[in-house]
Amino acid sequence: MAADKPLIHTDAVIVGAGLVGLTAAIALSRLGKKVVLTDTKPPPLLPDGWAEDVTHWDARIYALTNESMRWLSDIGVWRHVPDSRVTPIAAMHLWAPTNRHIAPSLRLQAEDAHLAQMGCIVESQALMQACWQVLADENVTVITEAPAQAMQQSGRVVRLTLPAHEIEAQLLIGADGAHSWVRAQCGIASNTVDFEQTALVTNYLVDCPHGNIARQWFGVHETLALLPMPQQQVSLVWALPHDEAKVAQALSPEALASQVRQRCGSVSGMLRPSGPVMAFPLVQKTAHAMTLPNVLLLGDAAHQVHPMAGQGVNLGFQDVQVLCRELRQLPALKPIGDAGFLRHVMRMRQPDILKMHTLTRGLDALFARPEAVWTHAALLGLRGVENSAMLKRFLIRTATQE
Repeated sequence: MAADKPLIHTDAVIVGAGLVGLTAAIALSRLGKKVVLTDTKPPPLLPDGWAEDVTHWDARIYALTNESMRWLSDIGVWRHVPDSRVTPIAAMHLWAPTNRHIAPSLRLQAEDAHLAQMGCIVESQALMQACWQVLADENVTVITEAPAQAMQQSGRVVRLTLPAHEIEAQLLIGADGAHSWVRAQCGIASNTVDFEQTALVTNYLVDCPHGNIARQWFGVHETLALLPMPQQQVSLVWALPHDEAKVAQALSPEALASQVRQRCGSVSGMLRPSGPVMAFPLVQKTAHAMTLPNVLLLGDAAHQVHPMAGQGVNLGFQDVQVLCRELRQLPALKPIGDAGFLRHVMRMRQPDILKMHTLTRGLDALFARPEAVWTHAALLGLRGVENSAMLKRFLIRTATQE
């Protein structure tokens, strides 16, 4: 080892400083673990007064469940998220393909399940900023702008090589996203489902009050969502076949807004563009395994899901919660990278991951069928739920993880 490359000994090293990696670092530190957090990029910097700047909003948003919000509060993150950048979800309205421009096929109200809200919409930048604020006060070694170069497993430890450091840890956590370097280095294969869709994401100012309602329209291999945001805004997430998305993306912002308005029956009145249009190809990638001895994959590195359900970041937060919960029960003499322990954590996560994959792929497959019998069946299914208070309560509790 070169003299200018010091060796750091730690309990856990986390590759990836996204939301899952950041919260994992905070939560493990709170358990008294020594943690090193690494990333290829520098920490994001927001200008002073960004929270009060109502003219600039992040197009990347998350729909957080009530459970995620409570957990973020428990680890000290949520209090740093400005209220002005958060919108509670009071209800969800869904339209089936043959019912697109009339009354919603299904209405789910928070009050139907005796809840104050069904979750909330929050900007990515607001959550990231809050995590970095908390991390600054934690006993975590942060090494950024340092792409991982190599990893080597040896006995009960794993060694990670960075440009200026060597890190030896009992546990290496890969929280480095859908194109995970850690997963690739471990030789863990993954199943990929290509939905053959592109998601267009942008924000609009609207004429009609959104009422804190998350609205979603299903079409033939198409999903359009308008999610409530502060300052009389909505966030568009429109999943389209690649060729249709390419045509829509080429439109002027005003022309695209006009198309969106037609698709959703002008439910929000006029739509005025308030941010850039971003595009993302939609795939679902699932690692064949979340663990190896001394290695654990979390978040999108382990299970990327279709954004239609809005549950990707919530699943990642659940990964961290389960890991920390089980660590509290781990015997003191057993290392945190123990293969049996990590397999146990993976088994604990499988039901929730499988349930979410089944939901997103099932809905997409059902509404992707152009045959009238399938769209009719889908519509009848939504109407059946609409007429059943018990089923609606079940769906709301499931969606909000209550």
